[in-house]
Amino acid sequence: MFKKAVEWELIEESLFDKGKSLIIKKNNKRMRFLADDEIINLLDACPPFLHRIVSCALHTGMRKGEILGLKWDQVRNGFLYLDKTKTNEARQISINDDLKKIFKQIRKHRHLTSKHVFTYQGKAINDVKGSLNAAVKRSGYC
Repeated sequence: MFKKAVEWELIEESLFDKGKSLIIKKNNKRMRFLADDEIINLLDACPPFLHRIVSCALHTGMRKGEILGLKWDQVRNGFLYLDKTKTNEARQISINDDLKKIFKQIRKHRHLTSKHVFTYQGKAINDVKGSLNAAVKRSGYC
């Protein structure tokens, strides 16, 4: 607002051009990898539906929204085909043998009653924050 006022010559200079910025910049790095024992403990602390989701994340590096929105028609020919990504660029992710087993278990158990890969009580999962936080606490790494 003050920049526009200066541009329109309503004021000579912005009050915010003087002094330090009001925005505090923090180091926003969140890169951290789980050790093998942390992975085992976390997966052991997950209920079955969450175990599959966390396993998918570990095997693919996919984001939460990509995993929860994954549909069976995106799983084909040994790849996951993602159209809706954070960067709005389509990408393909190779399915390894462990993930292939997980998908086979889901198909066998769910009988493809949903278009979504990951479901809970037959419905698409919108959020796992509470379940994941509880699993992290149970694993002892909070």
